[in-house]
Amino acid sequence: MKTEHAIDAGNTAITGNFDISLPAPNGATLRITGYVYAGEDVASLNDRMDVCRGAVLRQQQILEKPILEEKIKMLHDQEMHVEKAYLELLEKNSSRKLPASEEQHLKNYPLQLKQIKAEIAKGEDKLEAIKAA
Repeated sequence: MKTEHAIDAGNTAITGNFDISLPAPNGATLRITGYVYAGEDVASLNDRMDVCRGAVLRQQQILEKPILEEKIKMLHDQEMHVEKAYLELLEKNSSRKLPASEEQHLKNYPLQLKQIKAEIAKGEDKLEAIKAA
């Protein structure tokens, strides 16, 4: 529960400042700066910093959402491509001996699919967390 602390910012001396920065997509940074006022108690400062951090976190999530959605779409496309290539190699392998390079692909495809599915799940979980916030 937040307590109300009245600060007359225009008539109160500034004794310090704070800066809250979070990374944003594509190398950008989200930043908010606030002041520490003379005579301000810790509860008031913490309340204001919590509000600022919440605002920056919300903006970070808003910026991440479309990038995350695009990444998930790309991973689903990649998953379909790998599954198709794997099925083609399995079919080819049943009719004749595969060259060494194709045998290696045949061995690697299940691991690739597992990794892609894990990345999709991780991205979808993060997207759900953003939507729930």
